[in-house]
Amino acid sequence: MTVIDNLMQSDPSVARMTRKYLLGENPDYVEDGWISLFLERFDKNKGTWGNGIYSPKWISTFYTLRDLVSLEIDPEHPIFQKGLDTLEENMWSDKWHEDDVCVVAMLVSLMTYGKRDAILVNAMVDYLVSTQLKDGGWNCAIRYESTDNSSINTTLSVLEAYRDYEKYGYTKHLKTIHDQLKSGQDYLLKRQLMFRLENGDLIISYIKDFHFPTRWKYDVLRALCYFASADYKNVPELSAALSLLNVKFKRGYLLKGPTYTGLHHFKMETGKFGTMNTLRGLMVLKAFEPEKYDEITNTEVRGQ
Repeated sequence: MTVIDNLMQSDPSVARMTRKYLLGENPDYVEDGWISLFLERFDKNKGTWGNGIYSPKWISTFYTLRDLVSLEIDPEHPIFQKGLDTLEENMWSDKWHEDDVCVVAMLVSLMTYGKRDAILVNAMVDYLVSTQLKDGGWNCAIRYESTDNSSINTTLSVLEAYRDYEKYGYTKHLKTIHDQLKSGQDYLLKRQLMFRLENGDLIISYIKDFHFPTRWKYDVLRALCYFASADYKNVPELSAALSLLNVKFKRGYLLKGPTYTGLHHFKMETGKFGTMNTLRGLMVLKAFEPEKYDEITNTEVRGQ
């Protein structure tokens, strides 16, 4: 079996996205499998998952909605929309709003995916555009203290939010976003997506590990997925990250990788074959290294 065959036999949402992004098809929406298991755990009376808003990690309403978006749930699904209602009521109301830059960025991605009111989304983005630092990136720590140093975690979350703002048809802040994008992207590219400028060491110890779900944390695959989804051209600054991805594909697929500690609704990946990591990795190769993509997808996978 090829790696595509394996993906097509995995969770229905993975198979659907494989057909959509790798095979160029227009598959019907399906809700079986992981999406259905998440939806079953929704508390309709409280409007929450995990009896919480942002916590407990990772079964709270916020992070469950993040998981559902990663599986491309129907954005109009009533339970998904009720979950967004809960976030809006508790994280961005007339009386109070979240002021952690990383969290607000992820909130923008959720709200734009759900096609929420433009006034709400624009207010969130207005907050983000006001928090860019001089080095071109963003840092959640500005809520605690003054800082001139950006964070790769927060910077990537903001870049993803800006991508989603434009992707889902919001327009008010597009000029400002486009003005900030290059410096934000350059912040990551200067570091080749993983290295410290001052000494060339890895920025964080787990940065070369590929995780799914990604939660709020940065790793090289998540960064590559962003640049691929943003239709970025293949530049030398991506070479080290793409070389790492090719090494990880030595089996013809990507491993499921380590999972972040915390609570989970259920195990999404049970074998060593990482279906979502493999799908995401192939999407990156298709965008940046099509010859390598063709080589991997046309080779039989053995030793799973």
